Amino acid sequence: MPDGPTRILVIDDSEVKRYTVTRVLQMGGFEVTEGETGSDAVRMAAAAELIVLDIKLPDINGYEVCKRLKATPATAHIPILLLSATFVGPASQAHGLESGADAYLTDAAEPPVLLATVRALLRIRRAEDQARKGEARLRIALEAGKLGEWELDLATGAMCCSSRCKAIFGLSSGLSVTLDDLLSRVYPEDGESVQAEIRRSAAENADYDQEFRLVEPGGASRWVLVRGQVVPSSADHARRMIGVALDINDRKLLEQDLKDADRRKDEFLAMLAHELRNPLAPIRAALHILQQPAAGEDAIRRAQDMMGRQFTHMVRLIDDLLDVGRITKGRIELRRERVPLARVIENAVETSRPLIEAGRHRLTVVPPESPIELEADQTRISQVIANLLNNAAKYTPEGGQIQLTSELSPDGREAIVRVRDTGSGISPPMLTRIWDLFTQVDQTLDRAQGGLGIGLTLVKRLVELHGGSVEARSPGVGLGSEFIIRLPACASSMPPDRPQAANDQRAKVGVRVLIVDDNVDAAESLAMLLGIEGHTTRIAHDGPSALPLAAQFDPHVVLLDIGLPGLDGFQVAQTLRAASQFEKVFLIALTGWGQDSDRAKSRAAGFDLHLVKPIDPIELLRIIASKGP
Repeated sequence: MPDGPTRILVIDDSEVKRYTVTRVLQMGGFEVTEGETGSDAVRMAAAAELIVLDIKLPDINGYEVCKRLKATPATAHIPILLLSATFVGPASQAHGLESGADAYLTDAAEPPVLLATVRALLRIRRAEDQARKGEARLRIALEAGKLGEWELDLATGAMCCSSRCKAIFGLSSGLSVTLDDLLSRVYPEDGESVQAEIRRSAAENADYDQEFRLVEPGGASRWVLVRGQVVPSSADHARRMIGVALDINDRKLLEQDLKDADRRKDEFLAMLAHELRNPLAPIRAALHILQQPAAGEDAIRRAQDMMGRQFTHMVRLIDDLLDVGRITKGRIELRRERVPLARVIENAVETSRPLIEAGRHRLTVVPPESPIELEADQTRISQVIANLLNNAAKYTPEGGQIQLTSELSPDGREAIVRVRDTGSGISPPMLTRIWDLFTQVDQTLDRAQGGLGIGLTLVKRLVELHGGSVEARSPGVGLGSEFIIRLPACASSMPPDRPQAANDQRAKVGVRVLIVDDNVDAAESLAMLLGIEGHTTRIAHDGPSALPLAAQFDPHVVLLDIGLPGLDGFQVAQTLRAASQFEKVFLIALTGWGQDSDRAKSRAAGFDLHLVKPIDPIELLRIIASKGP
């Protein structure tokens, strides 16, 4: 009800009676509006909070007015007090109440009785208003929470369910519902536990709270959450259980996805530990061989070759991990250029050949009928094809067949590369999951041949970054597989291949290089490498000692580790740049951090170049050779 005095409508065709009733009500603190006819009552009722209505009116009698007002939703909740000019018998009073009146008095009633009756009717109305508001709030809350409410008669099994509850259980909204109807929709494997839990709650007067599955029309399952409370029997009601139902299928699917992701994470960490330890064993053995005085030149050479191979394997492993992070965050840069597809395939085959030969596989490369050119990052697309070849080699039994074909699409717009094998194949459910991060196609694969489950993720995302697509096909387990890459092709032929620069370019003699690294072994190995090439080097192991050494040595190039004690690499670089003596010195940052933000910090500190560890020795020598006097 609104704030302020309560508004009461008084309807009576007698001016004297109307004045008398109005005066009593006004003395009681009420605001009164008057009318003379039944039509006035119907017209003015909506603005009133209570109506005092005479029975005998000139147009419509009080009984009919009651019926009309109670039949109209806008006025049905307004209490009506009927007044009779004379004392009437029980039959007339009953007729008035059945017409919709809430109370019945005669004009002879004393003012205190009239006021008490009015106040009692208003109290009832306020309580009803609060109940309606509470019910409306509950309805809104149930709708907002997508909850369906239900009530179960524990003795008969009869149920009263809301439309949403019926929809959750897949039942028609127009039909009456029993407990058996709901149980018929429960997934067979869950039915017994659902009935047992209902019986337990009823027997112990305990709360009911259970998640279970329902059967969908197509046979699939869907998860619901049902909660309820037992309500003791009363004079008006048998023993009941009242509660709500909620469709939680999306939440359960998400929970399962999270469990799968957590499982894949655990498997990935276990595989990562294995993959990192695997190359360390031969490296450690090779180091032991190199330390033996009796080791011959052949043993030393083979040990060095072994260390090089294992080191390359570890670098590729770390690069793959970093690539996944960069691609996932959209921070990978493609160095696009016009490149022959044949060259890309040649590089990929060369990368994968050791693994293919180790498995004694037969690789058949079928070139296109005419040259195909791509506008692509040559290194990345070679990496994509090499990953597919490596997978074919790993998942194909020894002595298998691997075929690599390339062709131009009929419309000339796409280059199509296919990698087929006669390996273990892929099950239909796995075909859609193999692109997920950390997913292993064959969990039983010998871990020495396994991987981290990131190769195909890289393949898919790198191809998509080039505007292409990749597809996996397999007839089934044990029947081999085929991967198809589609990439945009250039319309015209490429110019003849440019001759590649020789990899064994010697450095210029006389370059002075200052090496600053707190890792003693790293600094000394760099000094040895540069010394063999004829460069002059000096070493410092912290920031403060690097500055006076630089002033004395006057280097052409400074190799600066970032994580130095005393002064970090950024601070050393800024100090050197501030001195006129080092205006032309070439500063190279050496760090394990390679994100775009890390490179930006290096540039801001004054570095000319940012190199990520481990450094390619040949590339470093080429850079140093170009910076001499």
